[in-house]
Amino acid sequence: MALDTRGVLAIITGLLMTVALIAARSEERLLGTWIMAFSFAVASLWSIMSIFWAQSNPSALTPKLWITMASMAAAATVYFGYMGLHGEGLGE
Repeated sequence: MALDTRGVLAIITGLLMTVALIAARSEERLLGTWIMAFSFAVASLWSIMSIFWAQSNPSALTPKLWITMASMAAAATVYFGYMGLHGEGLGE
């Protein structure tokens, strides 16, 4: 079974979030914040793609629920981006 674009984005998001948490634990808190913001931006793309995918394929979630997930990921992107712009690192 081959991975599609959504699968690759999900893997990238998971890896980026893991790296962000490791960076935050290793005293690179600001870098961890920026990596987390980028990971949620990728998660937003994944959720947006899932909205359209769920309209024509069987899915565990309805398109309305995918919209909710996309808005949550976008909100987290803004939140972590705001933290990064103001020099606040993860866990500070």
